Amino acid sequence: MSTAFLTAIAVIMCILFRILNVNSQPLKPSVWCLDQQFLDCIYKIAPVLREPYVPTRLWGFSGHVQTVLHSIVGRVKCPWPLGERVYLLLQDGSTLTYDLYQPINEAEDDVTIAICPGIGNTSESVYIRTFVHYSQMHGYRCAVLNHIGALNSVQVTSTRIFSYGHTDDFSDMVNNLHKKYPNSRIVAVGFSLGGNL
Repeated sequence: MSTAFLTAIAVIMCILFRILNVNSQPLKPSVWCLDQQFLDCIYKIAPVLREPYVPTRLWGFSGHVQTVLHSIVGRVKCPWPLGERVYLLLQDGSTLTYDLYQPINEAEDDVTIAICPGIGNTSESVYIRTFVHYSQMHGYRCAVLNHIGALNSVQVTSTRIFSYGHTDDFSDMVNNLHKKYPNSRIVAVGFSLGGNL
């Protein structure tokens, strides 16, 4: 074999090792909090935060590889939960929709997870469907906000679309959930930009 070929292989291997972060050592997460009592409570609820996260060696160290693998495998094996679409006519004439999914298995408490997807995403997005499926399996009811203007099947009935600077849509969904399920505890979960709410 030529020296140039071996050099090229070595360079490719170095690049792959760098991209895959194979040399990275798992570390304990750093958790910062002003209130030590609150932090102790969090550690009691989630002791896993005191342990290092050790991902799968081959692909787990690289977020890029995880993203590519999930975009290929996730779409093939992604569940499609069954639920009902709820339509709310708002005061400004907007039609707000959210999809409501009942729990598949029973849980000790009546908990509803109010989900705000990332920008441009809806209840039909792969990562949202996967989250809803696993939540239902653990006995939780899920309500997923469909951003105004993001679903092709729902006509925009006002002069506005969803904006993360305006939280009334999410608030209207949560208020509607309170009316439907007054005894349910509501837990808010946001993904990506939806986490800002």
